[in-house]
Amino acid sequence: MSVPALSVQIQGQGTVSADNLNTFIQTVQNADQLRTFVGLPGMVVNLQGISLPGDGDGGFFYWNSSGTEPDDDFNFIVPTGSTTGEWVRYTISQPTGSSSYLSFSVDSSVTATGSTQLTATILTSQINVVTSVASGTGVQIQMYNGMGDLIPVGTPITIYNRGSNLLTVYPPSGQEIESLGSNNPVSIAVNGDATYTRITASQWLVL
Repeated sequence: MSVPALSVQIQGQGTVSADNLNTFIQTVQNADQLRTFVGLPGMVVNLQGISLPGDGDGGFFYWNSSGTEPDDDFNFIVPTGSTTGEWVRYTISQPTGSSSYLSFSVDSSVTATGSTQLTATILTSQINVVTSVASGTGVQIQMYNGMGDLIPVGTPITIYNRGSNLLTVYPPSGQEIESLGSNNPVSIAVNGDATYTRITASQWLVL
């Protein structure tokens, strides 16, 4: 692909070359979607967010066909299966949520609710003590901290079950815990606890 000259297009007049079309800015909603797209030199993509549109970590990315940086889920996005070539953020920076770790709090009195992911209590703290657990109820790991910042990759969330029944724990919508599949829950026994660490844009591991 060659870099075309700048031009103005008028509806119904003339044609637009493939080279020119490929330099138009395209838009994707999240990093996982961008990983499905192998670009060409000169291509630019507007990423609406790392995890979801409007999460504060979006930006413009260009295709570097010779890039070999590892995928860091922020500045460098590598298409799945690609060994050479990657999407690179125009301005290398830190996630907006990188400092949000310290703004998490301790919630010492959480009540589990609902019997589905949609109706479960959404957690808002980094350390959560669930003191009321009716049979079949649960909690959902949050995507944002109490100040509205997206939780960065590497953040641990700890949950203690101090209720009288098994506690169901759901991942954020569209994500998975371990390799259990999207939206599938795990359980914490009475008087048990577990720490869930976000390791990618869509997966959490359990300690």
